[in-house]
Amino acid sequence: MSADPEIEEGVPAFELGLCEGGDEGSDFRTQNDPSAPLQRNNITERKGAIDIRCTGADVIHGYLKDGEGPATLIVYEFQFDRRKKARRIATVDIEFIFGSNDGAEPEVLKISPKGRMTLVPTTQTETITKGGSAKAGGNVFGAELGGSWQWEKAVSRETKNATTIVGSIDLKGRNFGASNAASWTLLENEAVETGVPAHFRTAVLLSRKDDEEFYSTFKIRAQVDLVSRFTRLFGSTPKDDPILYDPTLPPTNKLQEYDVDSLGDIDLQKLSVVSFTNSED
Repeated sequence: MSADPEIEEGVPAFELGLCEGGDEGSDFRTQNDPSAPLQRNNITERKGAIDIRCTGADVIHGYLKDGEGPATLIVYEFQFDRRKKARRIATVDIEFIFGSNDGAEPEVLKISPKGRMTLVPTTQTETITKGGSAKAGGNVFGAELGGSWQWEKAVSRETKNATTIVGSIDLKGRNFGASNAASWTLLENEAVETGVPAHFRTAVLLSRKDDEEFYSTFKIRAQVDLVSRFTRLFGSTPKDDPILYDPTLPPTNKLQEYDVDSLGDIDLQKLSVVSFTNSED
């Protein structure tokens, strides 16, 4: 994947740079184009401590199985770029919440990655040494006999670390009904401090009850080590325009051709990608 890929028509995209909380530009608003608000492809570029770019790699409206049960498959692509060598992205939290103003709220059926996965595990051996002094001998007519010695106890242990990704299907905004949200957390390998993966692709399968337009809100937070000083960075806020989806639009089919009549049969794991570089083979 190139650092600034071309964005095709019909594929929603939103690009956010992150700055320290409280700084000018720490709150960003990505708006829909008034002349073409559906599944927007307009983006807002911000440059800060780090750059984060999220695009809709594919949006496929269809059915779950054999032409029955309205469904939508959305594939999101993320890029995480640090702008200085001294900075690294230690954690990223991503959240999408789906809803509808006129129709029934979509249900999140499947996501990928889902659950906890680890990448590039490392093992380190740590040795902890504890010491002290002891005295031997006795006292004869006021004269001390013998001497003292030092003692040490060494304990070795292995510690394991890895880059970790956790994905979950969530219920947001209410405590009843079907799941309406998807979220991911990326954690760096703390032992080697390599930062989170630079390229991350996710997939979400939604079940719909109708063909009415629906929307998604997007939130992201990142924690960045700025010369060994951790700072919480804020990305999009609820002020951002929701991404609007229209089930009557044709499939984008950028990554592959999809069977729109049986989206439930697609292996979402084959669509998700995790890479420490932003270039694709």
